[in-house]
Amino acid sequence: MNFKSIVAMAAAGVTALSVHAQQPSVKIAAVYAITGPVAPYGVPQQKAVQMRAEQINERGGWKGRKVEVVFYDTEGNGNKAVQLVRKAIETDKVDLILGPSTTGEALAVAPIANSSRVPMITHSGAQSVVDPATPYVFQTAQYDRVGVPVVLKEFQKKGFKKIALLTSTDGFGQSGLVLFKEMAPKYGMTLVNEQFDRQDTDMTAQVLRARQANADVLMVWSTFPAPAIILRNAKAMGYPKPIYNSFAMASQEFLKQSGASSENTFVMAAAMLLPAALPDAHPNKAVIMKDYGTFQARFKEAPNPSAQHAMDAMTIVDAAVGRISGVIDRESLRDAIEKTELPGANGLFRFSPTVHGVSDEDPPIVFLKVVNNAFTPQ
Repeated sequence: MNFKSIVAMAAAGVTALSVHAQQPSVKIAAVYAITGPVAPYGVPQQKAVQMRAEQINERGGWKGRKVEVVFYDTEGNGNKAVQLVRKAIETDKVDLILGPSTTGEALAVAPIANSSRVPMITHSGAQSVVDPATPYVFQTAQYDRVGVPVVLKEFQKKGFKKIALLTSTDGFGQSGLVLFKEMAPKYGMTLVNEQFDRQDTDMTAQVLRARQANADVLMVWSTFPAPAIILRNAKAMGYPKPIYNSFAMASQEFLKQSGASSENTFVMAAAMLLPAALPDAHPNKAVIMKDYGTFQARFKEAPNPSAQHAMDAMTIVDAAVGRISGVIDRESLRDAIEKTELPGANGLFRFSPTVHGVSDEDPPIVFLKVVNNAFTPQ
């Protein structure tokens, strides 16, 4: 081989490397409530996606393409979420959307994702976002269709017959109300319902009516900030019956906001909040422990279930990319995501054209009691 051949080969190699290096990034819009009243959901999600993107890029990206994440702060506002999703799709030309953080936002932007043909993986907690399934919208959170039966089984085990259900008037609260009304009679239980706006500053009247109904248990189904206020109202009147909160309150922020008023109350939670509470034999325990440890090592803090929703989303997309044989784009991502079958921290994901949410098969959900301002296993 002569010198000219070596130079030619070297030049060809440099050219190939340059073309490879210049490939466009895979662009992800992370549309989260990073500030505002529901920031306790969005901030951990932002951290989780940032961490996973760094890990993927450290190993060379997706098929040699860098993963670029653009964060958009909705402040928990549905109208702002709509504006930002349109910007992400039309101006920033993203390939994939993660989020939003809450049900109301997800319901507002889902039609845009579908009409624009951009895959979106939300982290909201209501069945109505993905049931019925629509082509481009998926979900990672343990939504209410999965959680409500778990609550009712727990109440049945405790011997409760009458539930005082306090629900917010937003998408999350109303979706939960529909499911409790549908399912409670199947477990031999009756309901009394009181409603409130999650931004209300006093729910004494609703708590008082729940007390007068002489229910066996008080169940609060709302996102931040209302549940902490409800607990303060209940404590002030000496509410005598057990109080439970939904998985929307499974975070340290709930303890911070509620303070002493949460003492001896209960929270249903995704097991990421306290992995030790989940039996070792549970099929999702290994995934949960791995994700918990990775997040804690990176940020020097424990993840909450909101971070778990985002980590599962990135795990799903990472696995989907591995099934794409051609170009990574909006359509190939959507098609590959819909073929996902893997154990996540939130449960088993077995997506299909008719199922775009987590399975209700043995969900990794635990019930925790607040003792000395800390979550403890029951």
